[in-house]
Amino acid sequence: YEKKYGWSEVYQLGIFFEGIGVLLRRKLIDIELVDDLFTAPVKLTWEKVKPIAEELRKRGLLTAWEWFEYLYNELQKREQALQAQK
Repeated sequence: YEKKYGWSEVYQLGIFFEGIGVLLRRKLIDIELVDDLFTAPVKLTWEKVKPIAEELRKRGLLTAWEWFEYLYNELQKREQALQAQK
């Protein structure tokens, strides 16, 4: 992903979704709204950049994209809960 799009684009996406994750964690944005707007982009992007986040963490940036990962995990939990209701 980084090779195809470059570090700048990867970083910008990460920071954007990191911000959404912080807003969600602090309950300043509703999970339903986040789900409606961002589920597909979050899922696709996180699954591609997760190895980059893991590498950054190995290099000592222990909190690299932690809120982006939180956002992804919360959306996954919501999807599973909605599937269980069907």
